Amino acid sequence: MVSLFGSVMPSKVWNPGELGYERVLHDLFNGDAAAMEPSRIIQPRNEEDVASAVERARSEGLQLRVRSGGHSRFCSGDGVLMLDLAAHFRAVSLHADLVTIQGGTSMGEVLRCLAPYGRMIPVGTHDSPGFGLLTMGGLGHLCRSFGLTLDNIVALRGVDGTGQQFCLNETDQQSAAWRYLRGAAPFLAVVTEVTLRTHPRNPLRVNRQLLSLVDLPQALTDAETMPRHISSSFVLGVQPDQVHPVVMRYEVMEHQHWKQQAQLSQLEALEWQEQVAGLEDLPGFSIPYGNGTLPPEIPPDPDRHCRLRSWIYTVSISPGQISVLAPLLQSAICKAPNPLCRIDLQHSGGAVRQPLMGRNAYRGREAEWSIVVSSFWAAGDGSAERASRIWADGVFDALEAIACHVYLVERHPGTCRYSRELELAYGSDLSAIRELKRQWDPDSILPSL
Repeated sequence: MVSLFGSVMPSKVWNPGELGYERVLHDLFNGDAAAMEPSRIIQPRNEEDVASAVERARSEGLQLRVRSGGHSRFCSGDGVLMLDLAAHFRAVSLHADLVTIQGGTSMGEVLRCLAPYGRMIPVGTHDSPGFGLLTMGGLGHLCRSFGLTLDNIVALRGVDGTGQQFCLNETDQQSAAWRYLRGAAPFLAVVTEVTLRTHPRNPLRVNRQLLSLVDLPQALTDAETMPRHISSSFVLGVQPDQVHPVVMRYEVMEHQHWKQQAQLSQLEALEWQEQVAGLEDLPGFSIPYGNGTLPPEIPPDPDRHCRLRSWIYTVSISPGQISVLAPLLQSAICKAPNPLCRIDLQHSGGAVRQPLMGRNAYRGREAEWSIVVSSFWAAGDGSAERASRIWADGVFDALEAIACHVYLVERHPGTCRYSRELELAYGSDLSAIRELKRQWDPDSILPSL
């Protein structure tokens, strides 16, 4: 076994007003989560500390929220007990073709640790998410070849909502917990460690193109005919130096397949092709300037209460819906309330369709597209918040008519749409997941279903 990254340090409890409390919240990726005020923040050093934190939340009647990558707005909350796994649960170890990672590790960190050993796992389209992405799905540029991130899980361990530690693996095929923790884990337990199958890390070819919005129907038609070793995803939005929306097409494949596909795209477009050493080296999945360069990352506002806020939906669409989907999205992006709003089309299908529907809780297998509708606004701007949320809600309502699934990495509890999101996410499995939640989280300290 090769230990790639990790350390053990004492656990710590931070209270409001303390420097460590502010530092943890400042470091969160998500602006909504960073602005919250937890009752206290615990940084456990081992599973026993996690179990103690769970028992503490139960005894004090507090909601428990878990920070892994810090990408989700649900990793923090007002008045909650926040469990920060990113402080000490960062170990990554490779043994043969398996990698074991702890719950505070981001997917980008895992890729960078595996790269020197010529291995990789399929992850999402950005490198900052952590175990929320891993345990809920993990749809990314190589999923059509290697499946979802969670399809590669062979073992997991953690602490349930009663404070009991558990360890499950792929030999537990008849276990409801094994099935539903892969796809619904945040509602059931704190997952502290996961072991996944790795795959050879091969050079990749990426082709980025800027298309006119009117080209979207043909571009989607082309994509739906592509072989499974090609991922053709899209971003609809406004270039950083422009005012009108465009389409970015983002095609990825392993380099070994490049010569088999002489011409990926027939539409006239600005185009940039390159080869990278591995998944972690792909250019950002965002709309570039007209010369192909990406805008620089804007550092987060030092005042954690002043960062951008967001309202995001992720809806899965089956193939063969382009005649409805394309005009819907063309119209939607033209009505976006500000240039920060965007619509992503992440390409699914291929290997994602292989696992049997009953093997885990992810029920979007038949989808060709995962549509991510993202609205953003400046903190404190009430009119911009209303406009942004109304826009995203409206796009969700329109997509719902043709949706086959909702990917619950983002969700909206307390709204009129949440019950519909849950039904689309879990379908006939929802009652069984709720029953398991009653057993594993009887005090409902974890997020509600």
